[in-house]
Amino acid sequence: MKVYKCNQCGNLIAMISASGVPVMCCGKPMEEVVPNEEDAGAEKTVCDLQPLDLDAKENYVVCKCNQVSYFDILDSLQKHSSIENLLDVFDDVKNTTHCSTGCGGCYEKVIAVISEALSAGKH
Repeated sequence: MKVYKCNQCGNLIAMISASGVPVMCCGKPMEEVVPNEEDAGAEKTVCDLQPLDLDAKENYVVCKCNQVSYFDILDSLQKHSSIENLLDVFDDVKNTTHCSTGCGGCYEKVIAVISEALSAGKH
C-alpha cells in the first residue's frame, strides 16, 4: 500500500493497488509519502480540521483549495432562512463561494457550517 498527499490542500489517500494512472487532487499530481527512518515510528495526523465555532469572532479558512472562509460561507447564507433543503442551500453556497469544488475534502465541514448556522439563526 502507498500513501499520497496533495501539496495544495493536504488531502491524503491510500492506494491499495496501482493501475498505472497518476493520482491527482486539486488538478495536480499527488506526491507519494515515503516515511524515512526518523518519522517511521512517529504518529501521523490525517486531519487538521479545527472544531466548528459558530461564535467565532475571527475568520478562518474552511476550504483550503479555494481559500473560502467561514465568514464567506455565512455571507452566502443571507438569502436562506431554512435548513429544509440543505443540499439545495449547499449547492447555492458552493456556486457562490466555489467551496468544495476542488478536492472535496471540506464537504462535511461546509455542510456542518451551513447546518449549524441556519439552525442557530447565525446567517
